[in-house]
Amino acid sequence: MTQNNNHQTLKESDDKLLKLVEEALLRRATGYEDASGKAVPPDVRAAMYWLENRCPERWKKNRSPVKDDDPQQLLTDDETAL
Repeated sequence: MTQNNNHQTLKESDDKLLKLVEEALLRRATGYEDASGKAVPPDVRAAMYWLENRCPERWKKNRSPVKDDDPQQLLTDDETAL
């Protein structure tokens, strides 16, 4: 097998494993029924992880109204109070 074919095979294997892990995380986040028929409830932490990584602009924990790398634009507590 050539190096290029070997690389392609490894990439395909990684893609399959990634898909399996993504599906398992989504099942864990939304709840599922195990092999014995027992309902496994949704896992809030798995759901949070999924959302924070799939939609970070909406779900990231430490969002800031300004760029973190610009200290002159940081808002005071009074400015961020609702």
